[in-house]
Parts: sequence; structure tokens; C-alpha cells
Amino acid sequence: MTQRSKAPIVIGVVVVVLLIGVPLVAWLLRGVIATSIARSQLEERGIACDSRFSVSPSATLGEATVGPTRCTREGGVLEAIELMSDFTVELDGTEPSSIRGDSLRIVLRSANVRGGDGWAEALARINLEQRMAAVVKGLSELSRLDLPPVRAGRVELVRGSDQLGHAENLTLTPEAGDRLGLAFTRAHFAAGPMGVGQLDLTGVTGDATPATVTLRGQASARAGVAIVFSVERAGPFTVQATGLDTASPSFHLDGNL
Repeated sequence: MTQRSKAPIVIGVVVVVLLIGVPLVAWLLRGVIATSIARSQLEERGIACDSRFSVSPSATLGEATVGPTRCTREGGVLEAIELMSDFTVELDGTEPSSIRGDSLRIVLRSANVRGGDGWAEALARINLEQRMAAVVKGLSELSRLDLPPVRAGRVELVRGSDQLGHAENLTLTPEAGDRLGLAFTRAHFAAGPMGVGQLDLTGVTGDATPATVTLRGQASARAGVAIVFSVERAGPFTVQATGLDTASPSFHLDGNL
């Protein structure tokens, strides 16, 4: 066989190797590639994740798993989001269409929210007004992150080194414009020495934008030590916050607390 007659065979083999080999290598390295792309996209939004951050696409590339990691955000009250368990990301092509997992932690910076002091005499009774102001401001900043639908079984809320409380069965749903719908079945907050101030919220729904947050549901508040001395209030509530994208936000609480 002449050299000229061998050339088409060699070219054909090279083409076959490229057609099969390159996709195979890309598939085998899909985790490395997906992690790199996801990290770059997050960094463009001012979010930096620690060295544990890893994206593991499924064999069919229809979903991916993100393991425990801590992702910090520049500026604002919202300091970090920590995944405490594996989270599953449903994929639409290369874009996430939903995120779900068991446990995450939202970390708020310890600085007080301007306009938060004295925003509701009811919460002042149990020393929770500034804590609630920080949570509401954090929700407004979540709406800036362009999230897909998110479901988390348990969410811990931390402010600086203090445990604020936790929420159960949280759902976040992007809506028209920059509005983020939210709901959770229950949240519990405590404040003061030995947790003498207690606040429970149930059946909560609402929405958040960078400028406003509205929450509504049922609330139960207690201040004092049971049996020795305590004051309890319960009933429906509505929280409305405006101007959250300014230096002087306004908070208003309607409820028998």
C-alpha cells in the first residue's frame, strides 16, 4: 500500500479518535469543568466559596450535587451562606433550574441595621427588634442573588457569633422582576440571658425585593421565666419593611405581640 493510500485511513482514525475521545475526556472531567465554571460565575456576582466547593454532575448531566461549603458575599448584612449538607441542583442545560437540600446556614454580619432600633415596641419587650431587622435586611439582599427556586429543610440563622434561631421547610421562589417569594412552616428565635425572650413564627409567607420585605403569618412571643414570671402574646402578624436599599430603612410590625 502506498503512502498516499494510507493517508485517508490515518486521517479517518484521527477523526474517529477526536469524535469519541474528546467528548469522553470532557465527560470524565465533567466535575472539574462544572466546578470551575460555577466558581467563576459566583465570583462575578461577588460570591467566593471556600476550597471545599465542588460540583458533581450526574452521568446524564440532568442534575448535579454540591457538597458542604461556605460561600461569602462582599458587603451588606448578608455575610455568608453555608451548605451544611449535600444540595441537589437540577440543570436546564448548563443553568440551574432548582436547588434543594436538607440543611444550610445563613450568616449575618454583627453590625446593627440602621433604622432597626425601636422599630416595634412589641419586639422590644423581648429584645428581638434588632435581630429581626437584620434578618429582614438579609432577606432583601437574598433577592439580589438571582436564585432559582430553592428548598431547604432547615435553615440556621447566625449573626456574628450569636445563634439567632432557625427556620424549617424554607422555600424561595423567584417572581417577576427582582421579587423573591418566600415561605417557611416555622421559625424560632431567642434572645436575652438563658433565652428569656422567645419568638415563634408559623405558616409564614411573603416576598422580598432589594428595597422591600413583607412577611405575614402567626406569631407567639414570650418574655420572662416560666412559672416565676412571664408575659405571653400570640396572634397574626405582618411585617413590612421599606427603604432597605437605603441608609435609613423603615420597619413596621402589625400584631398582638
